[in-house]
Amino acid sequence: MTPVWIFPAYPLLVIGPHASVLAPKLPPNEALQMIIGGVIFQGIGFMVSLMIYAAFIYRLMTQKLPQESLRPGMFISVGPSGFTIAGIIGMGQRLPEVVPKDFMGDGELAGRVSKILANWVGLWLWGLALWFFFVSVFAHWSTVKHNRWRFAMTWYSYVFPNTALVTATFSIAKALDCHAIKILGCVMTCLLILIWITVFVCMIRAVVVKDILWPQKQEDREEGGWKDKVDDVGDDEGRLVGEETTQENGEEIGSTLSRVVSVLSQRSRRKKKQPAAESNV
Repeated sequence: MTPVWIFPAYPLLVIGPHASVLAPKLPPNEALQMIIGGVIFQGIGFMVSLMIYAAFIYRLMTQKLPQESLRPGMFISVGPSGFTIAGIIGMGQRLPEVVPKDFMGDGELAGRVSKILANWVGLWLWGLALWFFFVSVFAHWSTVKHNRWRFAMTWYSYVFPNTALVTATFSIAKALDCHAIKILGCVMTCLLILIWITVFVCMIRAVVVKDILWPQKQEDREEGGWKDKVDDVGDDEGRLVGEETTQENGEEIGSTLSRVVSVLSQRSRRKKKQPAAESNV
């Protein structure tokens, strides 16, 4: 079990950020409807992800880390919190501008309270996203220590889920008006671009050296009937090995029986010679 199971919820997780960007371009009434819909779908996506989070953490506590080729997928756990932060804070900042005066009894108060609440919720989720990020980073310690780096398409999980963390960092910086967090977001953006270029170059190299997009290599191991052919070959080899083993076992048993018969015949000859020697005496 890996965070890849969160992927079905990702279409819901990006609705909130899209709504926060599109709402200012619409009339107030339509913008309010879009923000309300964005909050609903963002909540569905995050709650589904939260249930998968529980299964993933239980798996980490009871079993070993995922295989090294699948371990980059752990960064997918950063995405749900990151996208939710960007969506909630963005929609919360737009809400005071679009709510009518009679919204929830007092539109102005509801807009300001919603904005403050969205900022605090985003800050809370930012800590969760950072926690999953550092867990995923330290999970690669054994891979780095033993130099077991081998390209797989899961390496793109180093890039795209972390874009959500970068976007969330800029949203937190805007909500708190913190210049230091803005600088942190710029540094993370530069590092993310470098990682993306590195992964892309490694992918091209893997194609050239036939590590990917090649029969019986990584994701293509079971495509195009190769698995069936390999199984058939394995069965034939197993039959041949079995026949050879049976033949070898038969030869060993025959040689053992011949040795036993020769030993018994020698003993019988000795017994026959002993009475003849006694009679001569």
